[in-house]
Amino acid sequence: MPTLEAALFEGAAAADALRSIAASEARLFGFVAAADFAGKVEEIARSVEYLQVVAAQAVERTRTEALQAGPGSSSAAPQWRTGWTEPEPGTDTAAATDGETGSARWASEAKVSVLDDGYRNAAQFLRARLRIGIGEAKRRLALAPDVLPQTGITGQNIPARHAILSQAVGSALVPSRSASIISTALDKVRNLTDEDTLTRMEHALTTTAVETDPDFVTTMAKRWIDAIDHDGPEPTEEILRQLQGVFLRRRRRHGLHHLEIFATDEQYEILTTAMNVATNPRLTTPDTGTTENTETGDTPHNNPHNGPGTGTGTSPDLDLDRRSRPQKLLNGLTSACSLAMRTEKLPANGGLPPQLTVTIGYQELLEQVHNQHNPGTGTGTVAGIGTGTGRGTGAGAAPVTGIGTGAGVGTGTATFTGPMHPNTIRKIACDADILPVLLGSDSRILDIGRTTRIFPPHIRKAITARDQGCAFPDCTMPAPWCEAHHTTYWSNGGTTSTDNGTLLCSHHHHLIHKEQWRIDIKTGIPWFIPPPHIDPHQTPRRNHHHTPHRT
Repeated sequence: MPTLEAALFEGAAAADALRSIAASEARLFGFVAAADFAGKVEEIARSVEYLQVVAAQAVERTRTEALQAGPGSSSAAPQWRTGWTEPEPGTDTAAATDGETGSARWASEAKVSVLDDGYRNAAQFLRARLRIGIGEAKRRLALAPDVLPQTGITGQNIPARHAILSQAVGSALVPSRSASIISTALDKVRNLTDEDTLTRMEHALTTTAVETDPDFVTTMAKRWIDAIDHDGPEPTEEILRQLQGVFLRRRRRHGLHHLEIFATDEQYEILTTAMNVATNPRLTTPDTGTTENTETGDTPHNNPHNGPGTGTGTSPDLDLDRRSRPQKLLNGLTSACSLAMRTEKLPANGGLPPQLTVTIGYQELLEQVHNQHNPGTGTGTVAGIGTGTGRGTGAGAAPVTGIGTGAGVGTGTATFTGPMHPNTIRKIACDADILPVLLGSDSRILDIGRTTRIFPPHIRKAITARDQGCAFPDCTMPAPWCEAHHTTYWSNGGTTSTDNGTLLCSHHHHLIHKEQWRIDIKTGIPWFIPPPHIDPHQTPRRNHHHTPHRT
């Protein structure tokens, strides 16, 4: 049997040889050969991971033994010398220094020292010596007693804490990271159950680790922990006071606000339930084999939108919703908040129902409308002391008083956000109350008008009965989570009627206000015309999700 040093030298030489030819040879592999090569490399890596744990344990053991030996032992660190101490009796200083300098003599004595290396513990030493992270060093040291045998104080052999896991790791069947996950899980429930259950848990998780990856091992370990400790640790009031809550972080980075939420299980479940409404999978309407639209009576050849060479079907190759899952979750949460504020059942704030308040100068809003009707005319500085404000209410926060600047295309002011672009205000105003307020030069209120409901309840009910949800093609957002939108903007002279209104979810409402998509309502049905970069033919399409029986 080769010695450890000889085997280590041979293994290093073999690894060097393999590394020198691997890159060039791997370029010639087929898929099967590449997969086999990857599997063999992984087996070698698991053997190396086992040796890493063995080495970490050896380093910690030798440091501990040197510490316990005391200063009188040859393995202990030599005491510090300052040059001011007297030589011990019977020593010849000249002979001691003959042929050996003080630094050389110190170096020879330091060969047996393991504690004067400047590191507080074995983990710090491994971090510096091996150039690994401190977390990785601590992980190896923590795993060692769980999967490796140890020697007791009196020299007796102490078996590994987890025999089943130890055998799998020693056979290079389980990666060390999976072993750490299993070991940590066993330690969490050790005082909560009996030894038989712990043994079954160790066997089951080890079997899982042999067959699957560490991520799935983590999932299964959590299930075992949850099954044994049903309630889990209950957070104390002090912990909740320190960690729980909504935290407003950096503002306006890349035009976005940063919030962090730390919630309990109950709060998390409520939030995710609300957010996941917006992540329902898009449903396609099955091919009924019919050519007639039973709701409008239109057939493909007499559809008012059809021109030569166009059809009414939605191309299955076009993905109309390019939002990421995080974007959908955020849209679901904001839609739930908007819905809650529209119910007027939330606690009053300053004597008024919770409302989103945005203030914009009349001149700024008027100039924005003028520029839409006369593109390319530019804008100048607005002068004047009388300023009217449009205040959008309907969802959000307590009201404030603000005033536009009157320079160029001005911005409105929201309670918490601050300056807000007029385009965003127009979007909010689609489904809000407008309260005209006339202010003097010193912001004195000269006159207050009456609020005007843009979409009265009876019209919204009619639109809801027709659309039954977001009308944008393939969107599944239900009607209570949607906002009423003027297809021809109210600021552009659009009427408040069912023929000029449609339901849109928050995301698609913002999308429509980017003015790339167009909406036409023909025979009472909203049709959406995509921009050319999505559909070069700009084929009109509609949503069939909410009303499949009408298709």
